Amino acid sequence: MGIFRKRQLPSEFAAFAEQVPSEERLLAWAQGPVAADGSPTLVVATDRALYPFGNVDRLPWEHVLRAAWDDPIQEVVTVNGTGGVDVVRLALEDAGSIPQVIFERVMATIVMQRHIQLVGKNGASLVARRVRDSDEIRWEVIFDAGLDPSDPELRAQADEELAALRLSVGI
Repeated sequence: MGIFRKRQLPSEFAAFAEQVPSEERLLAWAQGPVAADGSPTLVVATDRALYPFGNVDRLPWEHVLRAAWDDPIQEVVTVNGTGGVDVVRLALEDAGSIPQVIFERVMATIVMQRHIQLVGKNGASLVARRVRDSDEIRWEVIFDAGLDPSDPELRAQADEELAALRLSVGI
């Protein structure tokens, strides 16, 4: 078949496929190393989310801040509820198009991003993200490593900068 052949999950991954909602369209998948219990690991990218089975259940694209590929490791950085970040590292045996799909899906959610300085050169990123299947734009404040997102003074500074940015761009 040609290069446009739809890439479907092999039958041995049927249990994984059942966990992906039917309204989501499969874009790419890659097999990871065999788990300690002998079961296969799998990473599935759909039009709405990344499923790094065996690591976390589901990562909607609008929650993925950035990703980096350093063969054979795919690193995915997500925003947590406190303004900090979580990092998921995925070892992939044959990544195929997973790194490119992740990059494209994450970039498609970002409307704008600006870094502000809060303490010296450290600060926070103010990110406007498009929420899939809606007109909603969600703003996030992501603090640089070394800054405490729960510090009320830092939070107030960041919130003030965010309010000014939102007013200036009308979002």
